[in-house]
Amino acid sequence: MKHHPTTHSELVLEVAGRDYKLKTAPQHAAGLTEAAQHLNEKIQAVRQRGRNLSNEQAAVLAALELSYDLLLEREMLALELAAAKR
Repeated sequence: MKHHPTTHSELVLEVAGRDYKLKTAPQHAAGLTEAAQHLNEKIQAVRQRGRNLSNEQAAVLAALELSYDLLLEREMLALELAAAKR
């Protein structure tokens, strides 16, 4: 199997007011940027619920919500695929 080297570039994403530097393939930069924006929106929504949370707490709760949403979507997709096979 041939290994083709991938050119990576540095991407700086801001999440919860902090910058994170990532090395990523250029084709992933737009998706990662969109993911960071989505995460920041979730963090803001968590904060707007009126709790006095640290950045870390808000980020963890937002990540938990996103993970739960993903699991629900996977379950729904699996059910739809099973129904389509009938």
